[in-house]
Amino acid sequence: MKKLLKPASILFYLLCLPVFFIIGVYFAGLIDAGEGQGLAGGAIVLGWGVLFAGVAFITSFFVVYHIQHKKVILMNWILFILLLIGYGITHYRFKMREKNDKEPTDSKKVSSPAATKTMAMLNYKDAKDAVEVSGQTQTTMGMGYFSPNYFENPVLYFYGNLNLEKSIREHMPYDSITFSRNKYGSFEIATAPPWLVPDHLKLDYDLLYFKIESVTQDFIEVIVNTQNGQTSYVDRRAGNIVYWPEFLLSVHSVEFLPGSGDKVRSRPFKNASFSSSPHEFMRPLRIKGEWMEVVLMDHGFKKTGKGWIQWKREGKLRVMYNLLS
Repeated sequence: MKKLLKPASILFYLLCLPVFFIIGVYFAGLIDAGEGQGLAGGAIVLGWGVLFAGVAFITSFFVVYHIQHKKVILMNWILFILLLIGYGITHYRFKMREKNDKEPTDSKKVSSPAATKTMAMLNYKDAKDAVEVSGQTQTTMGMGYFSPNYFENPVLYFYGNLNLEKSIREHMPYDSITFSRNKYGSFEIATAPPWLVPDHLKLDYDLLYFKIESVTQDFIEVIVNTQNGQTSYVDRRAGNIVYWPEFLLSVHSVEFLPGSGDKVRSRPFKNASFSSSPHEFMRPLRIKGEWMEVVLMDHGFKKTGKGWIQWKREGKLRVMYNLLS
């Protein structure tokens, strides 16, 4: 019994806890124990570490009781070396991830979204390869828009240099936007990176849209600066994904691109006859492939008829849209 209470034996018990905790955590990572479990993923991984540590701690008493004391001392050295190796690997991975994900950017205070003209832009236009809009140059149509849910998530994190085979919990953000409420209860941006220029930003109308470039299981690649095409990744669960058909059906009205020569047609075919109904605006009603059925309206927004327009062609948007009246 005295053998169990010797200093070397007690040290053996204590070393088993952190060593096997680290082994348990890495084992959980190998089997993807927390994959797809959202916020519970981290707790599941830690649970595996605690399980390994607990089993090892109990087993250590039986080991000490059945082996020679000299071997206990030797095993203490082995566990100590394993502890140093485990800590070294963990520290190295953390530093490398921090180095890869971090970019030389600093957040800045945004006093008023309306103060920046480019960030208050409400119309999107795309002609040929690119066309300047409200001081910005749009170079790609993208897949649609991502809108962060700042009502439930006061921080939107940006990620870079991803390993798409790993989950979001295995990546670290390099920057973020923070949201806060003003004295009137409306949301506003509290802090944001200096390079942030989204497609649409007008929080007094609950409008904040980033154009989507690509989609993965955990991330959305969005354009965070419409002036230079800079992209970043965000958690796809941090907001709403709206692809082009859904987005266009939610806008107030659409118009043809200036100088496009496009016409309203009676049916969704290139060779269909033109509509003779006079109109100033078009309200999206239905989308079928590259064609959109619209309600034709005069300058007073009264219905004058219906028709079809080609809203995209060869992967390029062929209409301007108005989010607000």
